[in-house]
Parts: sequence; structure tokens; C-alpha cells
Amino acid sequence: MIDDTQISPMPVDVAFITVNYNTLTLLEELAAFFRSTPLPFTHLLVVVDNASSDGSHEYLAEQADIVYIPAGENLGYGRAINRGIQATDSRYVCVLNTDVVLSGKTLANLWEFMEKTPDAGVVAPRITNRDGSTQGFIFHKSTLSNIFHLVNKVRTSLLKMKLARAALPMRVHGVLGAFFLARRSLAPDGRLFDEDFFFYFEDTDLAHRLFEAGVNCYALPSCSIIHLGGSSTSLEGARLFFRSKNLYLKKHYGRVFADLIKTIDMFRLRMKFFKYSLLASVFSSGHIAEKKAYYSSMRFASDF
Repeated sequence: MIDDTQISPMPVDVAFITVNYNTLTLLEELAAFFRSTPLPFTHLLVVVDNASSDGSHEYLAEQADIVYIPAGENLGYGRAINRGIQATDSRYVCVLNTDVVLSGKTLANLWEFMEKTPDAGVVAPRITNRDGSTQGFIFHKSTLSNIFHLVNKVRTSLLKMKLARAALPMRVHGVLGAFFLARRSLAPDGRLFDEDFFFYFEDTDLAHRLFEAGVNCYALPSCSIIHLGGSSTSLEGARLFFRSKNLYLKKHYGRVFADLIKTIDMFRLRMKFFKYSLLASVFSSGHIAEKKAYYSSMRFASDF
């Protein structure tokens, strides 16, 4: 374990910063990747642990090559990433989830791109599912139409198809917080994310702010990583999602619009419950019953 109170005496090229919360197995796999994969730049793996209870503390305390920052509490995602940035000295910061499967070639390509493209502030590879299909890892231009579910869903599907066929780097308006490489200069005070966002929408907010500041963000569709993800959302998680969404909208578009979208979200969830309640009264299906139960609880998720 490298003491988190120490800045690395020799600055590195890239600080890989991840937040751990009870994902010990994934963390071990991530550490093993960096130990076994040669990279064309100097680097450090920084782990901010949000008070895990799965043995992560004991594991991290024994790792001599990892900068371990025990938060002592659940700081959320953005605040924890900021803690990691503040504990290191690097030219670039790579923000990544523990549930990503990396490629040495992809990391080398991202590094080379940033070195050769001085106007680039952020870059991300194509992020895929296990089966190779492209995830929605790109944010659209910060417009109000992004907030409406159907419009955004159609736009995202079209962009994913475009990215799947693209070969050259593409200018985009923002990328998912699951994985990206950014210049350390974007966070001169060590605060890349707005710490008012505990979880969800901290990357949307970052993309919005960087775009407004004229920072160029790129996607490299020719290289990729896998993002496992896919876990189901609990009622508390859904409430946190809508709370963060409301915070984002208030911050960038004002309270009136934020409250309007909140009302629309509540209506949409209740209509989903009504739909599956009606189907359940006609058809005997385990899938329909599960959906009804899910939306029975979720219809109150946006009511906070």
C-alpha cells in the first residue's frame, strides 16, 4: 500500500483512478491486469475505497503498488474520484469503474492520441457489452431534447450505430464516467466532478461543463474496452437517480424546467405500472408479474 497522504515523489504520466465499493473480485482482476500488461507510459493505480465490507480493506492494505485511499465512509462516485486526483501527481487522469475489462492496446492508443492531439481534453474508446455490442457511452450536445426519454433513446441508438461503423476519431460532446482519459489540467484544484452529485449524473454534469468551456472531447471507435455493468436498480438506487437528475436540471436549466421533467417522469412510471397491471389481469406470465411488481415500487421512485 502506498500511503494516500503522499504525493508520488516521481510524477507519473497517467493516474488510473477507480472507486471501490464491495467489488473485491473485480478489483483484484484490475490490479492483475496492470501488473501483467506492459504500457508505453508510467502509471499508478489509485483506489478510493468507500467503506467496503467485503475484505477490500485487508486486500488493499497489503498491495505495495497501489495508492490506497480508505475513505472511511461512502463518499459517492464524483467526490471519491476527486480524492484520488488530489492524492497523485500526473499529466493525465484515467477515470474508470472496477467493472471494466481493459486492453493494453486500447490504453496505448488512447495515450498516443492524447500525445499527438494537443487540442483534446478528454478521450474515450468505444465501450461495449460482453457480446461486443456498443453501449451508450456518448452524451449528446447539451440541449433540452436530451432530457426527454423517447427523443434521447432514438438519438442514442443512431449514434451507437454510427460509432460501431466508424474508424476515425470523432468529436463528441461528452463521454460516460465508466472510463475516460483526461488531461490533469482540467482539474487544477483536484476537483473534476461536482461533489453535489453523490451518484448518477456527475458525468453528465461534467460533459455539460466541459462542452460549455470549449473543451474538446473525442471518441476512438477503432479501439474498445468492455464495461460489464448491467446490475438491476433498487428502489433506493432509482430514487437517487431521479434526485441527481433533478439536481442536474436545476443547476443547468432552472427549477421550473426541473420540476416539469420530474412530473413527466412520475407520470411515465405510473403509466408503466398501469400497463403491466392491465396485462397481468389478462395474461398469466411470470415476466409480466415481475414487471408489475417492479413498477409498483418504481412508480414512487421519482417522488422525492
